[in-house]
Amino acid sequence: MSEAQSKSTLKEEVKVPMKELNTLEKNIIKYILEMRYMNLGQIKKKFFRANEEFAAKASGVVADLVTSGYLKTKDPVLTLNSLFTVTNEGREVVVNGHPGKTVPQVQKNIFSPRVKHDLLLNDLRIRFEDLNFLTKWISEVSLKEIGLFLREFKDLPDAVCYKKDKKAYFLELEVSPKSPKVYAERIDHYLKVLENEEIQKAGIEGVIFFCTDDKVIEKIKAQIPEGVKEISVLSYHKYFAPKPPEQNKTAHEAVL
Repeated sequence: MSEAQSKSTLKEEVKVPMKELNTLEKNIIKYILEMRYMNLGQIKKKFFRANEEFAAKASGVVADLVTSGYLKTKDPVLTLNSLFTVTNEGREVVVNGHPGKTVPQVQKNIFSPRVKHDLLLNDLRIRFEDLNFLTKWISEVSLKEIGLFLREFKDLPDAVCYKKDKKAYFLELEVSPKSPKVYAERIDHYLKVLENEEIQKAGIEGVIFFCTDDKVIEKIKAQIPEGVKEISVLSYHKYFAPKPPEQNKTAHEAVL
């Protein structure tokens, strides 16, 4: 379906919350809240892929969540690139549905410089879930609600990911190059954090840097001390390409 076919116009009406949300709608709200925001194309990719008929309903479902006051967007006409955040009413749905659980705060503003990064991160999570790699994804905005990570980090990881073997990793997505000093300091800090007993009890045993630029991969690898196995650096695009024939993997490639 083309983007033009996916367009939907929001109704000009007073926002009145729906009396009851179904499981799909609640899951959409929760997922967007965890990821800061998502675009319509990503929502369709995650929640509406059963068949073409079901996919065609995505715009209408999301538009209803906007007019009902659970989501918001700046776009009066919805396209696949329209960005959606969760409202306070939407967050309340998540809080009520998960009593006692950590729930992120709503994203009040969208900062243009980080939109590309965040959308790529959304795609990475969706892809890993499609590949059945993960049992749990704790996003940066969720980590902000957990004292342990606030104590350990001034600059939080993009996520903590748990695999089926119950092992967990800090995840960093790099979309633009930084100085060698920045990478060296970041790696040094991670190695110290990984020695924390509470971090170890949480099952976190390493860090994975995913990079969209091969030059950045080499810059980060150059800062990893010799013999350190806890830090892995991988190509972001590796997981979006057709799967190559099975080959012998290096230590840095064998994490996922």
